[in-house]
Amino acid sequence: MKKRIYIMTLILMVGLCIGCGKEETENNDLSTESKSSQVEEQSKSASRENNDIELNDKLEMDFTYDYSEDIKADVDYVVSGSSSLQKELENIEKIIQKYTPLAEAAQTQGEMNISSRWFFVIWDTELNNLWSRFSNSADQQTKEKILAEQRNWIAMKEEVTLLSLGSSEENGSMYPLLQNSFLEEITKNRAYVLANELAKIKGESFVMPEISAKYGLFVDNQGTGNVYSFLNTRQGWEGDDEAIISIYRQGETEGTFVDNGNGELAFTSDDGYVKGTIKINGWDGASFEVTETSGEAVFSVGEKVEFPFAF
Repeated sequence: MKKRIYIMTLILMVGLCIGCGKEETENNDLSTESKSSQVEEQSKSASRENNDIELNDKLEMDFTYDYSEDIKADVDYVVSGSSSLQKELENIEKIIQKYTPLAEAAQTQGEMNISSRWFFVIWDTELNNLWSRFSNSADQQTKEKILAEQRNWIAMKEEVTLLSLGSSEENGSMYPLLQNSFLEEITKNRAYVLANELAKIKGESFVMPEISAKYGLFVDNQGTGNVYSFLNTRQGWEGDDEAIISIYRQGETEGTFVDNGNGELAFTSDDGYVKGTIKINGWDGASFEVTETSGEAVFSVGEKVEFPFAF
């Protein structure tokens, strides 16, 4: 009898110990799950605080596929997930990165032309999204002012593209690639301009990206949708710094320039007839002043032209 009681007591004690161990294990499991949940939540919180947007980066390499709706979905996702307009435009670059492998996979000129278009579409989609929000938020006076500027920008795009790149006949089969890259650049710039206006309405701080002190595209449109004067400074195919200057539609000259290092670019036309000084004032535009003329120059010494519209 005593032996049976001893055995039963021993079994009970073993059972209790097993129960304790099981309970402790369960508690540990719960603790682990709780800690895991806390870590996950902290990670999400940190992600939200840092505003890290994670896109579905699985992209099918198909040069015949229309990615327009996919891009719109990505832009909507970035807009909804960004804590500020500044962060939003930074996150748009992640969509650019998503489509970069498609461009890198292009083998033929046709594939290069097709893939380059999607980078322009990304910024064009963002620009339209920004305009929709701006239009719904701005007071009537501000809306009319920016609407006029936006319409002028749209109206000038085709002429500015032609002035910058030349015709499709001049550039041959690579013209669509050049055109798409150019439209991507100026549309991105316009998106920043519009985002800056929307930020003012929302009371957000917003910093415009720096414009090169050497290269840029500027026009004098005299408040219209037409280009009256035009300045384009760029790096040529052979590495030379080039400039195209058109003044009041009366004359045009092309040449090269040297950066004097003091905010002034010394311009000399290819024919040697015109010399002058180009000053780039960032988003506030640029100017050109004629300092010397000779031969058959159509410009006058001392003539100065302002290009207040930065493209």
